[in-house]
Amino acid sequence: MKGMRKAVAATLAMLAIGSGGPPPVPDYVTSYALNAVDLSALSDGHLGILKATAPSPILYLDWRLLNGLSVGKEAGAALAKPCCGDSSADPTYQWIDARKQVPGASTDIYYISTEREGPHYTAIPTCFSDAFVTAMATLKDRVGRYGASSPGVRAWLAGQDAVFQSCSKPGVALPALPAGAPDWLRADRAYQEAALALYDGRYADAEQGFAAIGKDRRSPWQPKALYLQARVALRSAMDHLDAPGFAHAHAAIRQLGAAPKGSYGQDQIPTMQQLLLYREHPRELLARLDHDLNQHEAAPDIAVKFKDYLSLSDVSTAKPEAGDWIRTLQTRDRKAGLAHAQQQWSATHRVAWLAAALSLAMPDDAAAPALAQDAAAVAPGDPAWLTAQYHLTRLTLLKTPLAETRMRTDAILARGDLTPSDRNIFSAIRTQLSTGLDDFARHALRQPYCTATDGGCVPGNFPAGDGLIGKQGASYVGLGGDARAVIDRLPLKERMTLAQAVTLPRELRLDIALTNYARAVQLQDDAAIGATATLLAELLPQVRDDWRAIQRLKPGPDRRFAEFFVMAKIPSLRSDLAGYARPEGKEPGFSGYWVDWMLLPRGHATVVRAFPPTRAYTPDEYWSGNDDEAPDGADMACFGKCGRGIFAFHMPVFAGDLFARARVERGFFLAGDDKPDRIPPDATSLWGEMLDYARLHPKDPRSPETLYRLIRIARWGGNHDHLGKRAFQLLHARYPKSIWATKSPYYYDS
Repeated sequence: MKGMRKAVAATLAMLAIGSGGPPPVPDYVTSYALNAVDLSALSDGHLGILKATAPSPILYLDWRLLNGLSVGKEAGAALAKPCCGDSSADPTYQWIDARKQVPGASTDIYYISTEREGPHYTAIPTCFSDAFVTAMATLKDRVGRYGASSPGVRAWLAGQDAVFQSCSKPGVALPALPAGAPDWLRADRAYQEAALALYDGRYADAEQGFAAIGKDRRSPWQPKALYLQARVALRSAMDHLDAPGFAHAHAAIRQLGAAPKGSYGQDQIPTMQQLLLYREHPRELLARLDHDLNQHEAAPDIAVKFKDYLSLSDVSTAKPEAGDWIRTLQTRDRKAGLAHAQQQWSATHRVAWLAAALSLAMPDDAAAPALAQDAAAVAPGDPAWLTAQYHLTRLTLLKTPLAETRMRTDAILARGDLTPSDRNIFSAIRTQLSTGLDDFARHALRQPYCTATDGGCVPGNFPAGDGLIGKQGASYVGLGGDARAVIDRLPLKERMTLAQAVTLPRELRLDIALTNYARAVQLQDDAAIGATATLLAELLPQVRDDWRAIQRLKPGPDRRFAEFFVMAKIPSLRSDLAGYARPEGKEPGFSGYWVDWMLLPRGHATVVRAFPPTRAYTPDEYWSGNDDEAPDGADMACFGKCGRGIFAFHMPVFAGDLFARARVERGFFLAGDDKPDRIPPDATSLWGEMLDYARLHPKDPRSPETLYRLIRIARWGGNHDHLGKRAFQLLHARYPKSIWATKSPYYYDS
């Protein structure tokens, strides 16, 4: 175990250093094992916290570890690979790029469908990745031998394009070969004709074509002929599902097996036999796979076996245990899944079933006390220990002395074998147990996984995240969703203290300070405005002159206008970290859209404003900005990835007395794009007040620029009382030759 801890710690250190590329996407908890540190831990037998939302192959690896079976690097790599999402690794896209090396090749091919339409709106896979890999290798060879611009290579490519077109369309014909085509091209064309017949479902023609190739010793495809005939026979059997087809496929596979040892495709014989068995004798195959997959050492072809195992398990009336366990974790009916997992735990005493039950339990379930007691009894050396500790904390947080839970969490965070996900999860718990602002700041930070371009964190082109990260030494860190929810529920005074905390990266202090500034303006707290402007002159120097103007002026109309003027330059400014985006680059290039800020009379709040719902702080949830707080079930530690039983948000005890003060302050945080019934009659528009100031101060050099900015605000944000139209008319009437009027040929009104 000590060696394992050192290995994970070393990997974490490398992860933290980075390569100086783009900042990481702040995805703090992953249920995949695509990142090197997660895959290494899993392959070496370190489960960590069971992520119930992990892909089924990863859950199967978890099942192995929970039952004392090994994983190993080969099995881990085979099952961790996602089915999809990374187009750069898709052979179809790689082929599209490769074919561009031939001059004159059509450039309007952006996508190749590999499926044909089936009955009842189904899609039938026709062409598989190996076909594109083979085509790329062949193109590379032919270009190397004969030149990319040669007529033969261009004719070969035209034929191959037609072959791949037939993947999705019936009746495609190959273009005629040019007169005097060389022998190599004729041999390749014979292969293309047989492949097209296969994709077109003309199996007899395809098999006959590959058989002829097998007799042609001059053909470069001759060594593959027996394998290709077996593939055709197998495809035909899968289509027809009749006894003669199965018998013919078995015969073709036996013929391949009887060929000299090492013949091409013999390594695929077990897979082809399994495919036939899947259709002919599914119960027999399921029993065999269940036996094979529960051996101590993982089978070399574990990925293929598991895929068939799970699909057969799903349609079996008597599910094998591993398949049953996986689907129990994935159930949509939490209570039914919990009851089943409890029953299995009681019957088998397999810790895997305890982990499943824990992942489905909620603190108010009748089963929670007994499950928590069982979780506490899991030994530290058991693969389920960290899972048990997480759920023990989740189920007993309000029933156990916080000091005891805090001490247990600190001991876990002191370990050196936590993956980034598991460390971030327990850091989220510890943040919600913090004893004061300093303690909160020490635990509020999380380590993100990956950069936006490395593709090694989550599948898909756009990994989820909140967008707010900063640099701390050589590492990137971000505020966890739970930490941002706490900060938004603190009064301005405490938020201002956090913005000064040197334990937080400069970028995150900027985020807190800017939202503090929006709050101070709405509270019309002159001292807080001045102090925050002083800090922001350092943290957001792109508009330093505006911050310094606020510092120089005494409270009054001129300073009030200066306070609003800088807000007109920061479209993404908000009162909360939920919905806020950091201004990047140079002004006026800050992105985002403005809200229609509203002001209440100083010290006179007349509305009760809800805090942003906790789902507003989770990576994958949409929040419109004016939803009422409601019991939304947001998981503020594992973000729902550890199971249907969530870790509900808890304000730290130290913030309890502060929360009441924060709620009073919140009564002043208004925007005109809120629901109309939320805007009291005595509220006034901040942008409207800016317009009035510009009207009353025609000689102020900022007035024409103010009108220009208000026109932009009306277009790209809140538009109160025809703001854009009024600003446009005043700008062009009073300053028609100014640069600001030239930049504003239109106005936008709604």
